[in-house]
Amino acid sequence: MAGAAAALVVLVVLPLASLFVSSVRGEGGFSFEHFQRVAERRLYYQALINSLVLGAWTGLFSLLIGLPLAWAVARTNTPGQGFLKLTASLSYLTPPFLTAIAYVDLFGPNSGLLNKFVRDTLDLPFLVFNIFSMSGLVLVTVLHTFPFVYLLAVSALESVDASYEESAQILGAGTWRTALQITAPLVAPAVLSGTLLAFVNAIALFGSQAIIGIPGRIYTLPTRIYALFDYPPQHGLAAALSLVFVAITVLALVLQRAYLARRSYVILGGKGSRPQRIDLGRWRWAVFGFGVLVFIVAIAAPYFALITTSLVKSVGLSFFDNFTLVHYRFVLFEYDVTQRAIVNSLLLASVAATLAVLIGGIIGWIDLRTTAWGRKLLDYISLVPLGLPGIVMAVALIQFWLATPFPLYGTLLILLLAYVARYIPLGVRAANAALRQVDGSLEESARILGASWGMTVRRITFPLIRSGLLAGWVLVFVPAIQELSASILLFSSSSITVAVAVYNLYETGYVEPVAALAIINMIIIALAVWFADAFGRAAGPRPSTMQ
Repeated sequence: MAGAAAALVVLVVLPLASLFVSSVRGEGGFSFEHFQRVAERRLYYQALINSLVLGAWTGLFSLLIGLPLAWAVARTNTPGQGFLKLTASLSYLTPPFLTAIAYVDLFGPNSGLLNKFVRDTLDLPFLVFNIFSMSGLVLVTVLHTFPFVYLLAVSALESVDASYEESAQILGAGTWRTALQITAPLVAPAVLSGTLLAFVNAIALFGSQAIIGIPGRIYTLPTRIYALFDYPPQHGLAAALSLVFVAITVLALVLQRAYLARRSYVILGGKGSRPQRIDLGRWRWAVFGFGVLVFIVAIAAPYFALITTSLVKSVGLSFFDNFTLVHYRFVLFEYDVTQRAIVNSLLLASVAATLAVLIGGIIGWIDLRTTAWGRKLLDYISLVPLGLPGIVMAVALIQFWLATPFPLYGTLLILLLAYVARYIPLGVRAANAALRQVDGSLEESARILGASWGMTVRRITFPLIRSGLLAGWVLVFVPAIQELSASILLFSSSSITVAVAVYNLYETGYVEPVAALAIINMIIIALAVWFADAFGRAAGPRPSTMQ
């Protein structure tokens, strides 16, 4: 209990407390001058407005894309459902800043591949799309956030007690009326939660907002906070702006809870059965076509752009006369940052995932298996970082550790602290869910038969929750290895990560090497997920162990 509490205090509580202290510390002591500057200067409240506009449009379009896909997979006879699931998974796994870079390659106003084709080959200049706009920023952000709505909605749709829908149909309601008046209200919490996650993630993503927003002069809260660390750094103002970020997240959560508290949304009953799938007839191919369109926009187009750009000597020339692998050789063997960045990213993501799951497992066990005072408080505190953008967590860590005698800034350790603090909610939720599936009587039986607590955990509890913990490990590893928003403020030349290396190359104008490094980054993520999945299958619970 003490160890878990100490970990959360160091990782979450003290950095956030120092963030608040810095925001109200003026030249003469306690002061609200930083908040006053945020309120009075147009560049800051305009950044706030841009962030809210981006979040609102992203949440709306994530709903319009994710919910129909979830409905098609869970409730209809739409063909190619495995393909639709793969589309959502790949969209989530693809780092949003790589999607932004790819769409700059496609729709850059002057040199974008598709813009040049439309303008020069088809002679249709009015169809040219400027990616450096709010529309472009919403587009690349939605492609990363719609899986939040999809994943939560498909789970809820598959869990609804079919007896409710059957009762409505017995009483004369048609298929569509049942869907609108019975099913839709019951899955509303999941859909609302997914939309809220899309909103929160949209306003928090630094990479895509910097890559597309800054050239288009669309500044948001993350890019304004990042700019405050230029020399001389303005820590107090950055802290105040970060707390505005936190306030937006808290307000969104409060509104969600107020909405959900008005009625019951129980979806699992005692006599439920699997709901029948709706036969869409000819329309099933239209729904499948919608899924194909999402795949083309979210997966095929950006990967085509990145792969094509990485394999040519110079963008704009004929592909076959221009083919080369020199950019891969450069980023792998000649660009000295790459190898160090790959090692750092793999090390940080692996250790952060392990620590997050370990601490999460301890907190989950304390919450569900003990009656210790304060166990619920531990669980609540562990969820706080879920609503904190990476750049806010980075500012909080800077404020806290710069005030201590420990020289952590710019080291791998401060990056590790940021990753563990930011993703510990995923570890806690994964461990909590795994432990809830294990009947406590199994552990009690082992203790009655003379097994010590350690032997019970080692021989009974851990083998049964191992697959759940591994799923949590992957859930932390994937976003950690592509993390940019916190890393961009905390790295140094020795602690640089792959995401930061890609962003730095992009800022210096190395378009083709950026694409090559982006593809290498995705290969690393894919291999890591594949190895974790293979390990999970190989290390599944053995019958002899469970007996």
